[in-house]
Amino acid sequence: MSKTYYFVEMDQIDIPIEGFSTSQQMTLEGTKKDADPISTLNIINKDYYRGWMHLQALHETIDKTPRRMAGDPEYLHHSIVGGDRPFDCYYNEKDKMIIMNTSKMNVIGLQRRLIQNFPELFKPHQRELDFKHLLQQLRHTQIVSSWFNNIQGKVNAVGLFGQRVNLDEIFNHYNQIGNLSAITVEWVLKNEEQPMNVMFTKNFGVVLYSNWAVDKDLDFLFELKNLLFKKEIINS
Repeated sequence: MSKTYYFVEMDQIDIPIEGFSTSQQMTLEGTKKDADPISTLNIINKDYYRGWMHLQALHETIDKTPRRMAGDPEYLHHSIVGGDRPFDCYYNEKDKMIIMNTSKMNVIGLQRRLIQNFPELFKPHQRELDFKHLLQQLRHTQIVSSWFNNIQGKVNAVGLFGQRVNLDEIFNHYNQIGNLSAITVEWVLKNEEQPMNVMFTKNFGVVLYSNWAVDKDLDFLFELKNLLFKKEIINS
């Protein structure tokens, strides 16, 4: 089982009492055109867990897959999806940090739409993960896979797999001619019978391969936040 979380640093965020909700153009009757997709971000619990708020977000997108409605012989050339799939977020007001439990597409799309609609209230600090520093922090950790993209050659991406792949000469080769985009580490954790894999991506994404409850996920993510943002090594 895997769960994907993304850390989002905020330069500024002022959540209205009613939450964020983007405007929506109404559907014109008889045109068979959907209304505009919307995005929302609302506070569910201001004091949820260890100083973090519980937020709920929703991000609709346009799906251009042709489909028909029941009983309608004509195809719709596009439709809006995502309105039935809200996702959880967690916000720490002191650190100005949001953790989103969703896909990369939703994380990027939600940010873009809120920036566009609420430029004075929602200002994320956008940057990519410093893999050079992270690898230094993880120099005593077993890295079991890595991905490189933007390679100056015949392929667009390369994946390397195996124990301590970061110590292989081929890792250094691709690190010089491409951009490291993801690594997976294997940790032996206290009170856990089996080792656990954790993937880090360049957009501050963290994939946890575990069946933990939400509170245990958050405890672990709070520790990872120190690793990714405060130049400290996780205690495992």
